[in-house]
Amino acid sequence: MAWPVWLLSAAFASISFAAALVTCRAVMKLRVVDAPDGVRKTQTHAVPRLGGVAILTGTLLGGCVGLLLLSVVYGINPLQVVAIHWQEISGGRAALLLALAFTAIAFLIGLWDDLQTANTKAKLLLLTASAIAVAALGLTPTALPTPWGNVSLSGLMIAGSALWLLVFTNATNFMDGSNGLAIGATAIMLAALAITGISAGTFVFSVWWFPIFGAVAGFLMHNLRGQLYAGDAGALALGGLFASLGLMSGLEVWTVATLALPFLIDVLLTLAWRTKHGRHLLDAHLDHAYQRLIESGWSHFEAALLYWGLSATAGILAYIGAQAGGAAPFLIFWTLTGAGTLIWLIHRRTAKRNDLTH
Repeated sequence: MAWPVWLLSAAFASISFAAALVTCRAVMKLRVVDAPDGVRKTQTHAVPRLGGVAILTGTLLGGCVGLLLLSVVYGINPLQVVAIHWQEISGGRAALLLALAFTAIAFLIGLWDDLQTANTKAKLLLLTASAIAVAALGLTPTALPTPWGNVSLSGLMIAGSALWLLVFTNATNFMDGSNGLAIGATAIMLAALAITGISAGTFVFSVWWFPIFGAVAGFLMHNLRGQLYAGDAGALALGGLFASLGLMSGLEVWTVATLALPFLIDVLLTLAWRTKHGRHLLDAHLDHAYQRLIESGWSHFEAALLYWGLSATAGILAYIGAQAGGAAPFLIFWTLTGAGTLIWLIHRRTAKRNDLTH
């Protein structure tokens, strides 16, 4: 008798959770660490930074063991299980392969930096080239809907998709400066993307989402205590995964962008503020809103909870907009963007006033 889907999903997540826990302990024994630098890296001691490897390993192990579990449950061989699920995504197979390819490239670029401290400009160039390549090969939305009509120029779709991949992937890395914040929030965004896509009929429900969530949960058990960092490999890979799956999700651009707003607002406004004040965009800094909150006395866990809550709120509103249809996704995105910008500016002004009084 076939197991209920929820039980299979829980099994997938549990296997990945356990695998990630074990792998986290293994990579923590390696001598690849993030040492304090007195600028952005403000921890008191060196911390292992190959958590991204643990997340990937946990996800893959969970998926492979889960595949064997499915083959036993349904009495068929693993290749048949893969074939069945491959059939479910007809029409989006090429896009899925491109999404996975971009995620893998982002992971490898990040791993290069984790192991050898890669040149920042070289990393950016490689990620830019990869984003342009997968967009040119077809990882794009069909159109950009607006209340005044759809924009569907091919060149604009490719350029916009490449820019989205580059910006959000890097944004996730920029936000990964507080224990649990970026990885936890991105996992919430991925869950919201899956739920919204499934409800809208653009995604087929699949147990293959759950190894990711289980592996992230296993990693967070160590990361929230400051024992292990995701590194660039983890942050770039999860950011790239969300950005690329968002493009192939079939959801409106505004719905996917709404999910990403907690990161986009902080990162883009911080970069604009640094540009205005003549500060180099590629230099390490502590100017993001979450970093200023921690400097003002917030704990890492409190900052993480805030951004998890913001991500969940954005997810709920994106879901509502997708269900409502019409101009709702467009209006929700720009309303939240305006509100988020106002809050960011108020926080920045308050922080500046506090700096002057101390």
